Amino acid sequence: MEMWGLRYGELVERRAQRQPDRPAIIHDGSTLTYAELRDRIVRFAGVLRARGAGHGDRVVCVSENRPEVLIAAYACSRVGAAFVPVGAASTVPELKFVLADTAPAVVCVGTDAHAARSGEVTGLPELLDLDVWAGGHEAPGAFTGITPVEPDDVAVICYTSGTTGRPKGVALTHHSLHWNSVNTLLGLDIVSTDVALVNTPLFHTAALNTLTVNTLHKGGTVVLQRGFDARDCLDAIEKLGVTITFAVPTMLTLLERSPDFDKARIRSLRWILSGGAPLPPETASRWSAMGVPLLASFGLSEAGPSVTFRRPDDVARKAVSSGPAAPLTDLRVVDGTGAAVPAGTVGEVVAAGPHIAAGYWNRPDATRESFRDDGLHTGDRGYLDADGDLVLVGRLKDTIITGGENVDPVEVEEALLDHPSVAEAVVVGVPDTVWGERVTVVVVPAPDTSIGLEEVRAYLGHRLAKYKLPRRVEVWEAVPKSPVGKILRREIQLRLSE
Repeated sequence: MEMWGLRYGELVERRAQRQPDRPAIIHDGSTLTYAELRDRIVRFAGVLRARGAGHGDRVVCVSENRPEVLIAAYACSRVGAAFVPVGAASTVPELKFVLADTAPAVVCVGTDAHAARSGEVTGLPELLDLDVWAGGHEAPGAFTGITPVEPDDVAVICYTSGTTGRPKGVALTHHSLHWNSVNTLLGLDIVSTDVALVNTPLFHTAALNTLTVNTLHKGGTVVLQRGFDARDCLDAIEKLGVTITFAVPTMLTLLERSPDFDKARIRSLRWILSGGAPLPPETASRWSAMGVPLLASFGLSEAGPSVTFRRPDDVARKAVSSGPAAPLTDLRVVDGTGAAVPAGTVGEVVAAGPHIAAGYWNRPDATRESFRDDGLHTGDRGYLDADGDLVLVGRLKDTIITGGENVDPVEVEEALLDHPSVAEAVVVGVPDTVWGERVTVVVVPAPDTSIGLEEVRAYLGHRLAKYKLPRRVEVWEAVPKSPVGKILRREIQLRLSE
């Protein structure tokens, strides 16, 4: 049976048929119309087919933000392959892990994909340069056909940090992404005249599948920046009439502190969606006073990512709320036995709905742990208020959120323990007014050695992405542990926060 609009990217192509001349994407001063975007998708699908990518294969894309990332994603869906976005700043070990985990048929690279271009990763298929093949310069021939896909076929695999020392690939199907889009458009006021600014990384499902995809589904315009820079962000808002954007709390603080900030420059904004880390109520109040509601939200890759969106008129009334569940999401808060708890009682947040991912790629044990019969066990602690709105209070897991990026402390610890001067290392997040949490490491040095912040950052700089590097190093004689040898992370965090 025909499933109209279910295939990932199909609704973007349908928009192109209906409004070919409208601007779809603005990037680095250039504009792609919807017709041009669709033409490049079709041509790049031909490139992927010529390189052997087909139904059930994976295509890894290592790139900075650029239109070609979206072109590659939608071209993958045309040939039936799963799209695997990877940040351009990924290190060689990080990239090697993703490549080993997905065994891709094709690897696409952007200008800044230094790890992929370095020659240190062996056994790669011939690299596809996005500048050439998806940039509209060359193509061996368009693929005008469409490989049939099933609703449960994997469309996108997004990697997210966990607590086991290795990232997990979240397997998002065509079905889950379609319903995530419907859920988002029902929960957020995105309209066809919107100009959406996207400057958070597209390898995050929030950037890819919240504002970007859904603005295109509505027929609006996406202003795509390579990354966040306060001056560039303010310039784009003012000059291009940006109406909506997404920002983690750190970005909002940096915008306010920018010497280029003037509330007159942001008057075109209707709202800002905030997520990735808890939104301080005082930040929301300041932006509301400037006429820009900050819509706190809760989401995670495993949910596609949409779970909750705060209503614009609740910014002042419910300063700590992340809002009600999106219309197609069912939320429960449960205790340790899995039983639902009354309103106002803290427990684990469980989400259910048609947008939930299929599980983790190649991780059956982790899938069984999080994806259960009663829904997705998020690992986040919170409660539902009397109105059913979600209030988050912490995390069951130890993941650090710094500047909206998730950092797995175990991954950092394992990398640092290879240093000859480190006997023990514990990584925790310490509250920070700008970054939300600061990655902090407590080091017990090996006998007759010493180590400090600069040496730690230099050592880890070749092994981990920049946002994972510690911003503070404390040298202690011993790490606090329980009688059974368990590291007392909470005690360490309290001591470091004093």
